Amino acid sequence: MPFDAIEYINTPRWLTSRLGLERIRELLDRLGRPQDRLKFVHVAGTNGKGSTCAFTASILAEAGFKTGLFTSPYVETFHERIRVNGHNISDEDLTAATLHVRECAEAMEAEGGEHPTEFELMTAVALVHFAHVGCDIVVLEVGLGGRLDSTNVIAAPEVAAIVSIALDHTNLLGNTLAEIAHEKAGIVKKGSTVVSWPQEPSAMEVVEDAARRAGDKLVVPDFSLLSVGKVTRGAALLTCGTALEHEGHTPCSDSPRFAAELRAEHAPHVQELQAGAEGGSTCETASERGQHAPCSDSPRCAAELRAEHAVPAQKLQASSSIDAHRTPMSQVESAVPMRQFSYRGREYATRLLGSYQPSNAAMAIEIAGVLRERGWEIPDEAIARGIAETRWPARFEVLDQPAGMPTVVIDGGHNPQGAGVLADSLRDVFPDKRPVFLVGILADKDYRSMLRAVAPLASAFVCVTPPNPRALDAADLAEAILETCDELGVRATVEVAGDFDDAVSAARKIAGSEGLVCAFGSLYSIADVKAAFLRAADSNSLQP
Repeated sequence: MPFDAIEYINTPRWLTSRLGLERIRELLDRLGRPQDRLKFVHVAGTNGKGSTCAFTASILAEAGFKTGLFTSPYVETFHERIRVNGHNISDEDLTAATLHVRECAEAMEAEGGEHPTEFELMTAVALVHFAHVGCDIVVLEVGLGGRLDSTNVIAAPEVAAIVSIALDHTNLLGNTLAEIAHEKAGIVKKGSTVVSWPQEPSAMEVVEDAARRAGDKLVVPDFSLLSVGKVTRGAALLTCGTALEHEGHTPCSDSPRFAAELRAEHAPHVQELQAGAEGGSTCETASERGQHAPCSDSPRCAAELRAEHAVPAQKLQASSSIDAHRTPMSQVESAVPMRQFSYRGREYATRLLGSYQPSNAAMAIEIAGVLRERGWEIPDEAIARGIAETRWPARFEVLDQPAGMPTVVIDGGHNPQGAGVLADSLRDVFPDKRPVFLVGILADKDYRSMLRAVAPLASAFVCVTPPNPRALDAADLAEAILETCDELGVRATVEVAGDFDDAVSAARKIAGSEGLVCAFGSLYSIADVKAAFLRAADSNSLQP
């Protein structure tokens, strides 16, 4: 029987969460310490971790660096937890890395030690894979807390980033913001630069103290310089005077794809540029300067090739200036809705439509700025393009639906702060609609506060039980919703569904073809919700 990597990692007897670094340290020591061959941006916090990681990884990839991304939990497929330059790990690579990890994990247990937990195995598999493929840098998301999370086995990262801290996992991390901040700030180490969300005072004091004790510079985004615009349908950001490549338009002359075209035409010269570069990913001239240069897919290498080989002018686009302070946001016909915003006088656009996403993007912009200060070559254009190209599922994601179906929004908000920003986004993007909420929540969340945040917007609720041992039963959730609506004076119907197909069917029927359905409450439900909506859409298209 062939080895199933996912089945092995998810073996029930090591699914329990056991904070501590002893097991992961021993496991990685046996694996040859792959983390020591990598550079990191380490990201902790409560809300916005995943989006900030996605923005940061996209920026770095657009700058030409081979960029690993490790996140959890997965939304649709297990493989999305380990990505390189936007691509999920393949079955073959996942199997190879997991077999290597399994050998060392079983040796630990055979010698009388503890077997690593599921998340420790997953972390080790990711680090083994990133080192094997030669990533220039890895964006590493903390699983839980920070101080004792298995990702904290790494040495000082280039950047220790701490996004918004809120009350969550209080049974493990503490009952106050200061206690939780102490756990999150545990990723701060001497030799890094710290980038922190402007936290509540009690949490900010803890982060500032951690940076001060480590002797690290602390950078905090200035949200007074952030201006959040509207979602513009039928428009997309232009960079370098050209349309965004993802819509099939011509890429700008500084893009990685253009660099690839140049390499094909001038292969011998590319080999000369790459000669002497360790792993083929860092140009020798940059290492002599003590700077981090992108691999040969980078905009800078494309520019060197153009200058050296006089690429015909028709291959070059009109303008490669990327000073967004002077370059206005351009518009092109496109079916992709984009959230417009500006930060520190520069204009940006993102596919992530939530009203809170520009704040997460600002965190990534500050991280990119810090990396530049530390010698990483990241052009302004790569920042703008990286933000525009970022894709991140289940974060105020509007699903494609056929005609005659209600608008559907999927959001992974799963705590009071997340529910609050979801409500803000719904008011902003759909001001004239009262959504039908399709809700499944875990019992250990502060679900009553979550319900208070969204109930004033609701026309109805459809309750379903998430596929998780910690799930709140749909009937109990319905009872809590009725109590919350009564408390707030909200009139909304409440239904209980037996499964996700029933839940989607009920929500669609209540909303009608012109209505709005919003599914939220748990990231563990997203894949099932999406699959149910897809089945409903297929069924709808087959009807005469």
